[in-house]
Amino acid sequence: MRIAIDCGHGSNTAGKRTPAMPKAIDIDGDGKVDIKKGEQYREHYANVGVGKLLVTELERCGFEVFKSAFGDDDIPLTDRQKAITKAKCDYSISIHFNAYGDGTSFNTAEGVAICIHDKYAGKSKKLAETVLKYLMGGTKQKNRGVSPRALAMCNCNGLGTKAAILCELAFMTNEREAVELMAASRFWKESAIEIAKGLCEYTGVKYVPEIIDTNPTKTITSLSPKEDIKWLQINLNQCLGKAESFIPLLVDGSYGSKTRIAILIYWERLGWNKKMEDDGTKAGKETMQALLAGRKE
Repeated sequence: MRIAIDCGHGSNTAGKRTPAMPKAIDIDGDGKVDIKKGEQYREHYANVGVGKLLVTELERCGFEVFKSAFGDDDIPLTDRQKAITKAKCDYSISIHFNAYGDGTSFNTAEGVAICIHDKYAGKSKKLAETVLKYLMGGTKQKNRGVSPRALAMCNCNGLGTKAAILCELAFMTNEREAVELMAASRFWKESAIEIAKGLCEYTGVKYVPEIIDTNPTKTITSLSPKEDIKWLQINLNQCLGKAESFIPLLVDGSYGSKTRIAILIYWERLGWNKKMEDDGTKAGKETMQALLAGRKE
């Protein structure tokens, strides 16, 4: 089964960027500034960030993937349609971030939506509903639903696909969503996983999660091997799920403030650390055993 992943606009497409960012932003949590205060962030970079992670997710699940518009150039819509048709893709998923207003300032429009074609949707409606269900299971966002629109990258006739959806993952013109979602590799990863899970459910293919082969044997701290920290992050994501105030962690092997806070939230769920004597900078034997057992409270 072949899936087209389309990353939409090129990096220089006019207007496809945020207003000036209100502060400096570290996209991937490595301690380095990726977007300076006052700079605009281009939609294409976030689209490709999600797209690359989605390709990895789908290939691990056994899908063949055709990549569309991953480069910087703005490829005409008809050329992208022809390429996807020529590749004989079964389904197409186009990745985007939404916008509202004149693009010069932030506003209150927010949320996630999926577009299908208003005339040539094929079997897209069910695919869109299934993917949206998973997208709504992650970071709390407004559900803007499934929207029929006359968009080229949703046109099943033009793409030669059984179904085609265009995912608007957040608003680049909403300050919170631009800063915390669009410009955050953690959110890219989360979105890629959720889209993959939705596609797997729709097509009847088993979703294969990323697996860390071995369980840690020593207390996990910021100085632990990356694989141990990744194990901790994966299991915290699984056990905390939709817990209040928890934002799913980027599985990057970096024990930063977000992982520390997740530990504190997990302990609170278990009724531990009531006197706040520990600051969450290490995960010991009892924490690891609870995570291994899948304890959620």
